Amino acid sequence: MAESTSATITTASAGQLHHVNMANVTKLTASNFMMWSRQIRVLLAGYGLAGYLDGTTVAPTPTVLCEGHTIPNPEYVLWQRQDQLIVASLLGTISVEIQPIRSKASTTTQIWVLLTSTYAKPTWRHIKQLREQIKQWRKGTRSVDEYVQGLVSRFDQLATLGKPYEHEEQIEYLLAGLPEDYKPIVDQIEGRDSPPTMPALHEKLINFELKLQSQASTISVAPVTANVAFNKSYGHSNNNNNYQSRNPRNSSRGSSSSSSRGGHGKGY
Repeated sequence: MAESTSATITTASAGQLHHVNMANVTKLTASNFMMWSRQIRVLLAGYGLAGYLDGTTVAPTPTVLCEGHTIPNPEYVLWQRQDQLIVASLLGTISVEIQPIRSKASTTTQIWVLLTSTYAKPTWRHIKQLREQIKQWRKGTRSVDEYVQGLVSRFDQLATLGKPYEHEEQIEYLLAGLPEDYKPIVDQIEGRDSPPTMPALHEKLINFELKLQSQASTISVAPVTANVAFNKSYGHSNNNNNYQSRNPRNSSRGSSSSSSRGGHGKGY
């Protein structure tokens, strides 16, 4: 029995460990667990480590029998090292406000279960808050990219919470928050038989934004050009006056000749 057990023992190798890079994962807060958990699940699935989250990758026994002696199980050592690497990566994605909760858990599965039981169930207040933000979201001075992305992120959060908006509703909210300058494109979209896709509408709005910016720059250049021409003419007139003021002899000569011509030969 001891011989068969020893034959199945493999040495834990650092080459079998995965260092999971979670630098691009959004920080977990009290209000974004659904989005955060989706990123974590997809990332670990890509590494083949999703089982550490839900516990399906079961920890081996800490010790095994080898030639009649109890020794540490190399497979458990490997599992534990991988688990702690994931724990370290997870801690880097949890905001400071959430960190105290983690003190009750030490393995990946324990942390995942604890966070899920605490934040996975969306509250009606949170859903209502997201819907209110969508209703009040306006483009204002934002760029088209900032405006559209702000709405889409909130649409995605509601969908993750199981309360999605229909596509037609999303388009209606997006058009409703545009300023009066965008009325031509709003009328064009509303006149269609079916709403466009969100990427297609986003592209149209970007092109229209560039058009408005081009028109604004053209209008602002025209008065400046006219003003320069006026200043040149006015400056020429002033130069003549300045010349006469600097040359009083020329000024008196000009007035004398003028009076002689205008007086029909009558001098003083």
